[in-house]
Amino acid sequence: MKLLLRESIRGVGKRGDVVDVSDGYARNYLLPKGLALTASDENVRRLEGEKRSYEARVVKEREQAQEIAAAIGKVQLTLPVRASAEGHLFGSVTPKIICDAFKTEGITLKAAQVELEGDHIRELGTYNFTIRLHDDIEVQSRVWVVAAKE
Repeated sequence: MKLLLRESIRGVGKRGDVVDVSDGYARNYLLPKGLALTASDENVRRLEGEKRSYEARVVKEREQAQEIAAAIGKVQLTLPVRASAEGHLFGSVTPKIICDAFKTEGITLKAAQVELEGDHIRELGTYNFTIRLHDDIEVQSRVWVVAAKE
């Protein structure tokens, strides 16, 4: 099914692109969430009309993302967690836990923005991860997972 994207979707296309996606993906996800429109001349004209406000919003979001990136660069995260004597965690460190740790530092992130090398951290150590703040702004960060003192 040919659709006109209203928002950029990683792996599919950028805002304003006409893409060909499967019917089920279009009917069940893109159209109900308002992320795409059917590719008609009327919808193309309507999207062009929305373009100015969208571009102003993108500039503002990019500036905010750059400010957050600068703040993230100054933060060093240390997470004390319960662990066994061998260094295995009782549980795991997830992107949500990392976001909560940043929140205590005054930086608000969404768990979807944190990209770990794997699903979760399950052992003590130092781990690098990526934070995707905007389409073209990524920040590398590091977390030290240490054993909590009982």
